[in-house]
Amino acid sequence: MSLIRRRRPQNKVYLPASARENQYMLARFTLTDELVEKYSSNIDQNSDKPYQAFYECLAEKFFKICDELEIENGKFVANDKFVRVRFCEEEITPQTEQQILFLYNPRYHYSQKSYFDATKRAKKFRLIFLANGDSVRLDAANFHKKVSQAITRFADEVGVDKTRVRVCDHQHLTFDVFAKEKGIKGTQTHKFRALRERYNVGGFQLPERIEPLTYAVVDMPLNRRIKQFVGVDAGANKPYEKLYSSIAEMLEASAKEHGLANAALVANCLVPIIRYSEDEKVFEDGELLRMEFNPSNSKMTFNSAWNGAESVNKIQFVFVATKDNYTNHGYGRFYSLIENTLKDVADKLEYKVEKEELKIRFHQHLGYLLEAK
Repeated sequence: MSLIRRRRPQNKVYLPASARENQYMLARFTLTDELVEKYSSNIDQNSDKPYQAFYECLAEKFFKICDELEIENGKFVANDKFVRVRFCEEEITPQTEQQILFLYNPRYHYSQKSYFDATKRAKKFRLIFLANGDSVRLDAANFHKKVSQAITRFADEVGVDKTRVRVCDHQHLTFDVFAKEKGIKGTQTHKFRALRERYNVGGFQLPERIEPLTYAVVDMPLNRRIKQFVGVDAGANKPYEKLYSSIAEMLEASAKEHGLANAALVANCLVPIIRYSEDEKVFEDGELLRMEFNPSNSKMTFNSAWNGAESVNKIQFVFVATKDNYTNHGYGRFYSLIENTLKDVADKLEYKVEKEELKIRFHQHLGYLLEAK
């Protein structure tokens, strides 16, 4: 069995120098009857694409504001698809029936582009702002400030109710828990302070009412070795039930041992969407698995979502921070608990750390209304 060293939980953590930074902001606007009426001259119901000019008009206003504020990377989306952003060495934007995924490298990729279905009136449209540069995390407060100005100017120019505009700020760091064992040298230090505190230091004040959420999503590839090690019952109606349930038991036991209140295992090929909600719930929505958590609730919960009849390429672990996971220093200790939990599970699976990955995305997210009601 491999021997994996664990750190004593601490407020300061050392991540591999290869960790990748992403930040994007999103402003969501409801496409109201009033807005459609205001721009009715741009809508031709006799055309096979009646909303083409309408969306182009809104996008043009958006991109003009981005240019004036020197925001390099803006996307106009009006197709009611869920937006995701990930790091990638290539700039690609794949879409499915329910999702649009922006893959890009913040250092090299800059573009402005629209994504809409001109045949339909969307329920909502979104302005997406992708951060750029060599120090995305350090520049996060300035980016948020500039984007807030852009959203406000757009809302004023288009003439929408700012109390109905929702703004979201998503930041995440992505890295392999076992990067050091694979020969990756160098570290970067983090305390994972709350976004409000980080932005205060950067000279930007967030609104009084925000909905913050800190969480981690971990990808564990299900290779042949792990399947054979845990066991798959090829003759059963649900041959993968034992595999998923066994790993779920490992995760739940380790999470409890390390005092992690909210944990989950996903093995159904759905995309877990983690969001803030006063009322906690988990439910499927087509391609998406919506998992809603209230960080004020410190009661231990463990959720699982899998289909024992189907094979998946990876299992995903989810950890959501509660109010008890935040210290005066930040969420560093929360990450340390996650790391130790993952290393416990990896030990039980006799992980080959030199070649098998446990890739973690550590998220800090917040949402608020552009103008308080």
